[in-house]
Amino acid sequence: MFKKTVLATVVAGLAMASINAHSAGLYGMKPKVGPNAPLGYIVHDPYGNAPLTALVTLNNHKISDVTVTVHADDKDGVPITYDVGDMRLYSEGGVPIFGLYPDFNNTFTVSYSEGGEKKSAEYRFYAPDVDVGINQNQWAKAPTAEVHHVDPEFKDRLYFVNFTTATTKEAKLTHNNVTAQGAFNWDGTPAFLIYDTAGDIRWFMNPHTTHDPSHFEKAGYAMGMNVTAEGNMAWVQGQGWKEMTLMGRMISEHSLPGDFIDASHEGMPIENGNYLLRVAKKDYKRRDGKIVNTIRDHIIEVDARGELVDFWDLNEILDPMRDAALLSLDAGAVCLNIDVDKAGHQATAEDIHEAPYGDIHGVETGRNWVHVNSVDYDPEDDSIILSSRHQSAVFKITRDKKVKWILGAPRGWKGELADKVLTPVDKRGKKLNCDDARCYDTDFDYSWTSHTAYKVDEKGTLTVFDNGDGRYLEQPTFPTDKYSRAVEYKIDEDKMTVQQVWEYGKDELGYEGYSPVTSIVKYQADKDSVMTHFASAGLFGVGGGYGNLKMDETTGKVKSIITEHRYGETKPAVRIDIDSHRLFATGYRAQVIRPSEMMQ
Repeated sequence: MFKKTVLATVVAGLAMASINAHSAGLYGMKPKVGPNAPLGYIVHDPYGNAPLTALVTLNNHKISDVTVTVHADDKDGVPITYDVGDMRLYSEGGVPIFGLYPDFNNTFTVSYSEGGEKKSAEYRFYAPDVDVGINQNQWAKAPTAEVHHVDPEFKDRLYFVNFTTATTKEAKLTHNNVTAQGAFNWDGTPAFLIYDTAGDIRWFMNPHTTHDPSHFEKAGYAMGMNVTAEGNMAWVQGQGWKEMTLMGRMISEHSLPGDFIDASHEGMPIENGNYLLRVAKKDYKRRDGKIVNTIRDHIIEVDARGELVDFWDLNEILDPMRDAALLSLDAGAVCLNIDVDKAGHQATAEDIHEAPYGDIHGVETGRNWVHVNSVDYDPEDDSIILSSRHQSAVFKITRDKKVKWILGAPRGWKGELADKVLTPVDKRGKKLNCDDARCYDTDFDYSWTSHTAYKVDEKGTLTVFDNGDGRYLEQPTFPTDKYSRAVEYKIDEDKMTVQQVWEYGKDELGYEGYSPVTSIVKYQADKDSVMTHFASAGLFGVGGGYGNLKMDETTGKVKSIITEHRYGETKPAVRIDIDSHRLFATGYRAQVIRPSEMMQ
């Protein structure tokens, strides 16, 4: 009996050893959980779109109340700490790790609850270096940040920034279709990055997976990123728009509705769950019978499935023949059209009336007469708010396609539109001394070639980035007299008046902050603050005027200036300068990123 039992045990042991050996063979190269790791294995950049992310898989663990801390790289670095929603764990398939340092062996801690017990685990993980493409006129791998000042309570800030340039390798549309109409020939490798307040890059989007220059639907500049109510990143890109998680998981990719083309500048998620996109219209029949592709003059509303809900044709709503602002522009910097040879020159009336049709600033449908560069939505009266660079004005337009008000200089508006121009007043409501282009003996000024206009629900105001080109509908004697500013207005829609309540940049930065194109100013409710991005400062060489432009560390380097102010103050709580990495690589926009809100 004893011998049988021993024999049975030996046979069973041999069988188990055989099974284990066979299982090891089946396991092959599948990832294994590392030593001293209580959860699962780690996946680098799980979706291929965000190289400074990772995923700690769960290996069948059921955890909750997760907090992640990516530790600082040194004593001057900034740790990133955020909470992860329980459902987000299942959506991502593990614990999402955001904010790894590039080309560095990172340390991060995952704290969580399991089985009623609080647990914590520390991990080490190397992340690759930054790669946002290479250009022939490039001196650094990515834009570099210089931190001037950060108040302690703003140290946890993360700033998203994107840049707009084309690369010689990938911008096939630009190179092969140089005379193409509209924005179709505008294509470039996306440069989406997130910086911390130590000036370190903590996230970037893989431009080689999110952009395809050989595909009509996937080419184009990536612009107008906004954060959705669900905490995802949404932006427009050429002939469509995308939505992606901070971890790089592509939620959706949509083509534009069939009658529309050339999305750029703004992809705004709004309160009803839909999106407002700034686009153009193809094969547009004008009143004179000519067929053209329009330029940056249509707003469409689409739902989350990509279906068209409504559209605004600004050729019918506004006046495409108004030339007051167009005649005052610096011809060297017309947003995407940066032409150094024309810097400091103005277009003539003949230029803007007789220019070829296409993406050229000029009057009449089929030219870049309005150049809308931001869109906002006001649910209180179901209206949209538009910033127009080439009309140097901000508009509010109702659902029934009527102009409610115009914030801008009165010159050149006719008929019913002239009656919609707001009257500037002081804080007591007294009318200011103004002519058709400027106001006197006051700090009030209109916004000129503005680049964003967003309502501030908490304050009942409107913030606008005043780029400042064509100020007072003229060019100054000296280019160095130009300046840009962040400005806040209070509008009384019943009295049709506007009051200026705050500004920054005119006296504080002057020509150093002058940004002829792009930029943004936006209120931040979480810290009761205002974030401003002077995105193209130094485009023509700060302090040097025009003329001697070349690729070097001074005149060729565009500087983005990010500031954040406590509400109502003019001394910045944050100032970070970001120097471009390529010749004339202009910053486009910045946003404050809050990972705890985006990981729920």
